[in-house]
Amino acid sequence: MNIRVKTREQCMKSHMKLDTKKVEMQGRRKTCAQKANTTQRRSSGDRKLALQQDVDKLKKKLRHEENVHRALERAINRPLGALPRLPPYLPPSTLELLAEVAVLEEEVVRLEEQVVQCRQGLYQEAVSISSSKKEIQHSTNSMAEHPVRNPMKDNSKSSEGKENKSCANSTRINDKKPQIVSSPVKKSPVKKRLDPLKTQVDCRVKIDQETAELRNRVDPNQKTLECDNPNRISENIVKCLSSIILRMRIHDRCEESENYDPYTICSRLEKRDIGPYKHLFSVDASSINTNHKAFPPILLHRLKFLFRKLASVDLQGLTHQEKLAFWINIYNSCMMNAFLEHGVPEGPEMVVALMQKAILNVGGHILTAITIEHFILRLPYHSKYTFSGGAKCEGVTVRSKFGLELSEPLVTFALSCGSWSSPAVRVYTATQVETELEAAKKDYLQAAVGIASSTRKLVIPKLLDWYLLDFAKDFESLLDWICLQLPDELGKEAMSCLERGRSEPVSQLAQFVPYDFSFRYLLHR
Repeated sequence: MNIRVKTREQCMKSHMKLDTKKVEMQGRRKTCAQKANTTQRRSSGDRKLALQQDVDKLKKKLRHEENVHRALERAINRPLGALPRLPPYLPPSTLELLAEVAVLEEEVVRLEEQVVQCRQGLYQEAVSISSSKKEIQHSTNSMAEHPVRNPMKDNSKSSEGKENKSCANSTRINDKKPQIVSSPVKKSPVKKRLDPLKTQVDCRVKIDQETAELRNRVDPNQKTLECDNPNRISENIVKCLSSIILRMRIHDRCEESENYDPYTICSRLEKRDIGPYKHLFSVDASSINTNHKAFPPILLHRLKFLFRKLASVDLQGLTHQEKLAFWINIYNSCMMNAFLEHGVPEGPEMVVALMQKAILNVGGHILTAITIEHFILRLPYHSKYTFSGGAKCEGVTVRSKFGLELSEPLVTFALSCGSWSSPAVRVYTATQVETELEAAKKDYLQAAVGIASSTRKLVIPKLLDWYLLDFAKDFESLLDWICLQLPDELGKEAMSCLERGRSEPVSQLAQFVPYDFSFRYLLHR
């Protein structure tokens, strides 16, 4: 019995020990779990704090970068001539670079101003040369028309006149009946002595016939005129103004298509085919009638109607080709309308002055021809310093609103300011403007570029010298470019002339024809 009791006690003690150990183990596990949780909480808090500190640092860095960006933007976009206001927190290397940029910008401004002044000087020099040539030619013509007379011949003519007068008096006294004297018929004096009333009636009949034809031609197409399409409006304005200017001619100066040479390239050089320019109509100061009563009324009404359409036109959403064709037509219309409003200029200087007066209302904006050319069609550096500060800012605003996305160098061959050396006027359409500009370039160069037979030099219009950088990087490259644009035979001959003269300086390979500012328009039939 005692042994069993002892055995039970020992078993109970061992069970108690095991329970105690289990309890201790569970307590230790709980303690370890609590310690792990505490440690994990502490580590997550530390991580959160570290991340928050990193975020704060990045925000601070971002604010600093934004401040630097704003400072650099202000420094770069500052008005020319104003010193940049640079904050002290910019890096020293950045401050040095900005200072160098400011110095270089001022130097570029100074050089561009010198270039523009030189260009203006050349412009005025070309005007003076053109006017002096006209004066010399006029004096030569006047001397040819009024030669020095021989006094002996004058005396004999006067004596003969007296004898004829006495004979006529005696005949008038002796004869009581009038006699019919037959004389040889001469056509030219009869034309000069036409009855003015008959001439006026004939002119009136001719104008009425043209007006009737125009009315029949316009009425069916009135729907197209009522269209608000900007390109269609600009095309119709050019057509209408061209028709008016063609009808301003006193008489039909329809030159022989085989002989007409608008730039006198064949008369000065060897004769050759000048291309499509030989078929153009020429309207100059000597062949124009400034009497507005002679204009067909229907053309004037149509022009006013189109200008009202132009004043309310919407130019939003136009493509590059549509803008290009539209503004070329508007520039040429602006200059032609200026001649109708202010009259035909009497001298070359007035042609240049009229460019400042030529204005049109386009979509509610009053634009000059110079603004259209230099701030919309060309890059603005061509005329950066030719205007006052207000006009310059206005031009920049116009360019930002209406300007082309890309500059088009070929507009040089499409813009006509109404001078003798200007290219021909034609209508440009949005769908074919690139092809039409290419044709305008080819036609102009074929008619205005030649080869001197005596010196074998390339003869080039001054217009290409003014806008050289639009087509080539230097004068030698310009000569190569011109040769590639000419027709096959003329281009090969020009290339051979250049190849023979490679040993000579580049300036000796070609000569420029001075720009003539006298009034003239070349119009397509």
